[in-house]
Amino acid sequence: MLGFDYHTHHHRCGHAVGTIHDYCEAALALGMTTFGISDHGPAYWLDGDHAQPQTQMACSSVTGYVAEAQMERENYAGRMDIKVGLEADWIPGRTDDLKQILDSHPFDYVLGSVHYILGRSIFARTRWDNEDASDVYTAYYEELCRAAASGLFDILSHLTAVEAYGPPIDPSLAGSLYPMVATAIKESGCVVELNSSGYRKRPHADDPFPNHHLLAELVSRRVPLTFGSDCHAPHEVGYGAERILAALEYYGLKPSGTPYTVKRGPILTFTYA
Repeated sequence: MLGFDYHTHHHRCGHAVGTIHDYCEAALALGMTTFGISDHGPAYWLDGDHAQPQTQMACSSVTGYVAEAQMERENYAGRMDIKVGLEADWIPGRTDDLKQILDSHPFDYVLGSVHYILGRSIFARTRWDNEDASDVYTAYYEELCRAAASGLFDILSHLTAVEAYGPPIDPSLAGSLYPMVATAIKESGCVVELNSSGYRKRPHADDPFPNHHLLAELVSRRVPLTFGSDCHAPHEVGYGAERILAALEYYGLKPSGTPYTVKRGPILTFTYA
């Protein structure tokens, strides 16, 4: 079992269940030594305090969220190291707005996610009825490169998730986009999470996010890798960790006791041989 998990959610985002404490208890029961709290940050690019109550917390909830997470860090001191994070959306042209939110709170790390491309969610299954997959995939991976270069994020989340419900990416397009993304991330200094929700969303593919093809590009560049279950219920904490470990064994990677230092602090990662 892995001793860390950096991508977790709770009731504030509107589509997860349980309190922060519930997730911490689940992590402790699994023997984790480091646990990251990282619920969805607010939809800061839309009007209103709580523009998307079923997917993200309210703008006014961030301060209380951080305070509650810090309280849990104190509660578990000496038993488990609680890290206070946030999953933040990369939205082109809104860098200053996001930076203001992130700089206003003492986050230990920030997950950077590209959830919206060409005006729609990457998980909107109906988009594939009338959009060209090559255009969507190209736009997504180009935005990933910009997100990595922005300096706003410590960990990049669920790479290749845009392909979860879409048609298979053309191999020649992947051969162009994946190396571009891996190189941009390597140059940025960001960590990439191995997100086990890929096993839930694509149960027949046996791929985490990123998929094995992009993972190979990242590994070849020795990009630092960490783990996130993307859990939305307490019983999902650490989900798929054994499959992640088996996948990484192929590359000779193993969990490290030596943190990798990112912009905001240390992150536990996997060790390259």
